[in-house]
Amino acid sequence: MSMPGTPNVLDLVHRSCAEVAGLHAEHVRIDDEAVSQLAAELVAAADDVRGAVRGLPLPIKFSSLEQELTLLALYHLLDFGSGYDNLLKRLSGGRDARETLLYGLIGLHLGGARLDHHKLKSFSMYDIHQVFGIDATVEVAVMPGVTMAKPGPLQPLCKLMISALNETGSILAEQGLRTPGELLLTVAEGLKEAGRTTASAFVEELVDALPAFRDTVLYDGSTLTLHRKAQNLAADLALVYGSRDERFLFPDVDQLAADSGATTIAVLRAKGVLRLSEELGAIIDSGAELPAGPHERALRAAAVIACDRLVAVAEAAVTAPAEAPQTADAGVAPAAVDESATSSAVPAAEGAGEESAGAATATTVAARAGAVLTQSGVQQEAKSTAGREGGCGVGFQAVDVGAYLSYLVEEGRELHCKITKHITTGILAY
Repeated sequence: MSMPGTPNVLDLVHRSCAEVAGLHAEHVRIDDEAVSQLAAELVAAADDVRGAVRGLPLPIKFSSLEQELTLLALYHLLDFGSGYDNLLKRLSGGRDARETLLYGLIGLHLGGARLDHHKLKSFSMYDIHQVFGIDATVEVAVMPGVTMAKPGPLQPLCKLMISALNETGSILAEQGLRTPGELLLTVAEGLKEAGRTTASAFVEELVDALPAFRDTVLYDGSTLTLHRKAQNLAADLALVYGSRDERFLFPDVDQLAADSGATTIAVLRAKGVLRLSEELGAIIDSGAELPAGPHERALRAAAVIACDRLVAVAEAAVTAPAEAPQTADAGVAPAAVDESATSSAVPAAEGAGEESAGAATATTVAARAGAVLTQSGVQQEAKSTAGREGGCGVGFQAVDVGAYLSYLVEEGRELHCKITKHITTGILAY
């Protein structure tokens, strides 16, 4: 728990990511021009961006809120393994890590499994195979007609899942709690009684309670704080339950960082926002594994900061029109854009209505966003902070941006099957 006067955990996320992104700029750089262009796209598609955070799709009935929150908590607790996506898709179901996880958890619920600390503590390799369809072994021929089971490429993932579940079950038992859902409710109720119903306090309590949610690593002697899974859980709770349960009505959702997983990183790279060194780009494009270490940590940190900038630039671009005339009158170097020139100088073709207007809006916003990125570093940082603390004038936040980037790779969308995610295995982070 933070001491009075110390930065809250979400402040630490943004600050540490900014520090790491700056330290590793020679290998992972944020392209300001691409930020302004993507910010324009986000503004033009603002409704889709705002609706991208949809919560976890659970089309099933629950007997209690605790039961529902248990499944949600386990999903986010085990939301790692994206580095094994290609291997998992070769299995009979053809599912990636997240789909495999959701399929297994829904099956557990429908099968009547009691997901209490007893079950979690006893989860075994057999259970992983039965529930999630993941086999830790492969059959290898040792002689004609004779095979032997040996550890397969998915065994490390299975071991990580068992470790996270067993450890969580043991902690719940020690604290006298039955289920992960009861833990979430206990934390939320305690924060409410203390007058600390915030996403920041919830994330802090959660990572303190369950090590599997902690996501901090050392980087050049400093601590990089990410807590991706805990933040995603807080965002889901606020979205799905906040309107009907004040314990999850977090007023600081805008401070939550965007998802820093491999999909976000790959989409930002495809959009030109993240520019990688030739060496790092070659490793990712080759499909070779990127070891856990400085490079992958820098990628994740840069993704968080890039999404912070996207929100800030979009906010500044939308609010710029009211400020532009004063700036021009003050004699400052002209960065304002003549809105009439960009939006009405060329009349829209008959019947082109909304599409033409959208293109004009994007052009205008891109120009204004470009002007914003010419400001000093101090001004950029101030705008980024304002975007997190004051919300965005177009009505979306960093978590929305991260969700929208993932939305772009869904079937039928712009980047479906057109991104290359880096492969990092053996860690609980993503």
